Amino acid sequence: MRLIKILIVPFVLAAAVFAQVMPAQEKESTPAQRAPERTVSVPFSATDGHGNPLRDVSKDSVSVSENNQALQTVQVQDASDVPLDLGIVLLASKQKFEQEQAAAIDLAKRVMKPGRDKVFVITASGDKPWTTANIPWLTDPAAVAGLVRGLDKNTGLPDLFIFNIATNEVGVQRSTIQTYSMGTGFSAFDVIWAMMKNDPRPARRAVVIFRLPSAHSPGFGEKVTRASEETHNRVITVAQSLGVTFFTIGLEDILPQSETTRANIQRDYMPTHEGNSVGTREYDAKLDRAKELQYTAGRQNVERIADETGGRPLWSNRKNFSDAIEDIASELSARYIVSFVPADKSAASPVHPIKVQVAGAAHVSAPRAFIVQPQN
Repeated sequence: MRLIKILIVPFVLAAAVFAQVMPAQEKESTPAQRAPERTVSVPFSATDGHGNPLRDVSKDSVSVSENNQALQTVQVQDASDVPLDLGIVLLASKQKFEQEQAAAIDLAKRVMKPGRDKVFVITASGDKPWTTANIPWLTDPAAVAGLVRGLDKNTGLPDLFIFNIATNEVGVQRSTIQTYSMGTGFSAFDVIWAMMKNDPRPARRAVVIFRLPSAHSPGFGEKVTRASEETHNRVITVAQSLGVTFFTIGLEDILPQSETTRANIQRDYMPTHEGNSVGTREYDAKLDRAKELQYTAGRQNVERIADETGGRPLWSNRKNFSDAIEDIASELSARYIVSFVPADKSAASPVHPIKVQVAGAAHVSAPRAFIVQPQN
């Protein structure tokens, strides 16, 4: 398969509100991480075998370990009454955008307590560039609904993840083109970081983001695959450093062509492609298989963003994503904060893998690592 690589560099939106964007190497601690000294705090939620939130989780039932070493648990707090800072990131889509809008409005109604919680809404990707410089924090579900209804399905901020593979030529002399981002330049994720940094108050910080799994595919070739891996790792690390939990909602939940469909397409080639039709069928069959593998890998990357930041990846078949929204609302209503003493803050790497466990829980959503903040 011959691949022609096209590098897409996102444009930079010249807006004053986005002027101070956190570089990837900067790590700003959350209020819970700054005090008391030598104590780290991370959010988590726990559910039973039926997906119901566990209530009244106590300190004695929670354990935290780093590299299989048990850490001292200092405190477990019910975070359900802590203010919520929530970002909702829709994906510009000509097919499901109205469903995304309905889901965003439903989520705001379910989780927001007017006057206490705050929500911002943006759109990523799209054929038209985002031109709104002022992105407000909204404190009322009705205001969120009004803003969401006014969004354009074709307009969005640049996205970090835009992988696509296609055969743009017909006939037997085909070439496959992969389009991808190197993960550089201004993007919707920079807006997320900036919005989450501009309010120092103690809060639960979460982002609900609609994602296309194929856009998160690792691609072909060392250069693009390495760039994809580094970009995903950077997004996860920055989210962990800011205490931001991601809930990802996949817009696709069906793999590309099945073996049966592929066989039927190959069968139908014979009347329309004479001469070299066998080679053409083989080429397209290999391309379909490659797309399947890329889709599956992209789906795993979408799940990583949620799993490693303490959220949940959700794949919905229902209209308006009602099942996904219900699960997110349930998780946000039963959040806890565990504070613990890290094993060694002087370790060479600032990223410390951890595991949070809760006795009696069937599932625990918690960050897979915490970030040691540099000493001033």
